[in-house]
Amino acid sequence: MKKSKSWIALFILSLTLVAVVAACGTTAGANDIGKTRTANDLEITVMHVETLNSKNDKKQLAKIDFEVLNVGSDEAGAGAGDFVVKTENGKKHSVYGMHANNFGDAIAAGKTLRGSGYYEVPAGKQDVTVIYQPAVGKADQEATWTITLPEK
Repeated sequence: MKKSKSWIALFILSLTLVAVVAACGTTAGANDIGKTRTANDLEITVMHVETLNSKNDKKQLAKIDFEVLNVGSDEAGAGAGDFVVKTENGKKHSVYGMHANNFGDAIAAGKTLRGSGYYEVPAGKQDVTVIYQPAVGKADQEATWTITLPEK
């Protein structure tokens, strides 16, 4: 009987340990990186996020890598200017136009466009919402991702 109780205790301890280890592997912030959203016949995926230094010490550049697949039958356009980053204080940050590497182009039906958008936001780790808000076309269709910006 004593062996049986020790096996049960060991089993419960093992389950608890597995649950604790699994919980440590998740982040407290949100992470929609790698998730695909569809709007305006475009399947948009936030592929990667990193932070870079800004010329302003109180700010940082959020470099967000996108992959955009045109699932429609007509050519469509997409670019960094179609996205805004909404910070925790509710302020929306448009594309940082001073960065020459912002992506944007026409996408033929069935083709994919990959590129990065740069957005200047307050410095420090924070949860932000990336919002697809096309400047032209079907502006009523939006898509959002909640991500945690890493500290630079």
